[in-house]
Amino acid sequence: MRLTIFTKIVLVIFLLLVSTLLLYYLTNRSSVRLIKQEIQRVKLNELTFLAGDIDSNLSKISSFSDFLVLDKDVRLLATPSFLEGDFELNKLKLRVSDKLNLLHALNNWNAEFTVIYAEDSPAFSSLSSSPALSDLYLKTHFRPFWQYEQTGGGAYLTYYLAHPYTFRFEPDEVSYVVRARIDTKNVLDDLDRAKGANDNGPILFSAAGDVLASDTSQFPFIRELTRGLQVGKETSGNRLIKLDGEQYLVNFSALGNFKGWYVADYTPINEVLGPIYANQRLYYFSSVFLLLFSILLALLLYRDVQIPIRKLIWGVKKITSGQYAITLRQESNDEFVYLFDRFNEMSREIKELIEKVYMEQIRSKEAKLRQLHSQIQPHFLYNSLAFIKSMAELDEKQAVIDMSMSLSRYFRQSIKFENTYTTVREELELVRLYLTIQSLQMDRFVFSIDVEEQLLDLQVPRLLLQPLAENAILHGIEPLRTVGDIRITGHSDGEYCELSVADNGCGVDPGRLDALRSAIYYGADENTAWALHNVYERMSALLGPDAHMELANGELGGLQVTLRWKAICEKEGTG
Repeated sequence: MRLTIFTKIVLVIFLLLVSTLLLYYLTNRSSVRLIKQEIQRVKLNELTFLAGDIDSNLSKISSFSDFLVLDKDVRLLATPSFLEGDFELNKLKLRVSDKLNLLHALNNWNAEFTVIYAEDSPAFSSLSSSPALSDLYLKTHFRPFWQYEQTGGGAYLTYYLAHPYTFRFEPDEVSYVVRARIDTKNVLDDLDRAKGANDNGPILFSAAGDVLASDTSQFPFIRELTRGLQVGKETSGNRLIKLDGEQYLVNFSALGNFKGWYVADYTPINEVLGPIYANQRLYYFSSVFLLLFSILLALLLYRDVQIPIRKLIWGVKKITSGQYAITLRQESNDEFVYLFDRFNEMSREIKELIEKVYMEQIRSKEAKLRQLHSQIQPHFLYNSLAFIKSMAELDEKQAVIDMSMSLSRYFRQSIKFENTYTTVREELELVRLYLTIQSLQMDRFVFSIDVEEQLLDLQVPRLLLQPLAENAILHGIEPLRTVGDIRITGHSDGEYCELSVADNGCGVDPGRLDALRSAIYYGADENTAWALHNVYERMSALLGPDAHMELANGELGGLQVTLRWKAICEKEGTG
């Protein structure tokens, strides 16, 4: 299937739009994926660093506890009986208190360090006052690692160490216990400082569901968010969680010194990708606008280019089919107006040129016909007069009368030569007179004419049959030594009309017959079937392109020339 220019242009526009949209879609998807990956990487790095900082602080405080457990003054205070008097005991207590206060001042989170001795002994703390802890409390809460505790006074991170070292608190086996306790408010203050300009600061959460966050109003939301993380055994990572119709990117990192706890932050995806989504909507809007503009452009191209081109193609097809009186009109004022004007001008010139050539052909055929007629008449008249003279000398009065009457009628018919057309009846009468005169002269042949009545009044070019009859006498009858026979027949099948002239001469060899056909159809010189070629061209010019001349060896044995033309091509006579 051949595509028109308009179809190709529309396809190009469509392909450009589709390729642009596809390219933008792939680029945008790649950009969004890259931004998400970069956000995840940066946030995860920040959280890993923050988790490391928290672990560092916890590890530092833990090391302080280890130091206190092994301190000789702390151990000596557990056995005051070995001291010499109250003065030494008070000095020892003062040194332990100074050490506790020093360690309290050295950590960033203002951790409280407490040394707990026997239930009936006072406890020493870095704070001014610290309540004594019962054995039952210690037995319940004692853990040699960091843990989260909630009391009536608040929430704390606590770390217990016993001397000697044990995983479980047994009053009979433990001399004293060192407790490090961090108020979660100090941790949250540190997390607030870490969040910077980010509205959604870091949070601490445990696998058990505990949450530490500075913004208490967001607790339900944060609990729901952390519940959807499903961390499992991962130490760090991220999740995309959808809550209340909005997606959040949640990053988390485990704390090494705070078993089961994680530090995390969350970022609404729309906040980060909002500008990209805005650009995406703008691009889609622009694409719709471009699509509508392309449709408008295609319609304009169809109206201003495709329709004029179709008109031109239609006009060319009309001219090709022979309709030269075609005129194209274009209402717009563009280049096609010039093309249409030139096309109309070309159409008129072609029509005028064809008419000129056609008339020139007719005039040329008429000139050749007059030349042929002028060649026939002197020779024919000379022979006829010679015959009359001979018959008069032989006192053949009837022969002289017949020749004179036939000759006078023949020339009476000939003076109507000014008309291009004649009827079949008149043409047959002219041929009958010609053959009668020739038979009187030669006395060697007979002739017959059998033409259907419906053909007699049809219009045909003048001198259509007489050259064929003369050709039959010269080339068919004269070489014979017997009596010749010339038959002229005519009939019609309703669509085509036929007239044929046949003789009983020797006929024509097949090779010679092909040469005669070629000479008749494609041109001949004066010595090769010139008269038949002239008749054929006049038939084609005056009876239409369907007119044809056929040559064959007929039933009588000689050459049979058949003239065939379409009945619808019959014309009225012209003066």
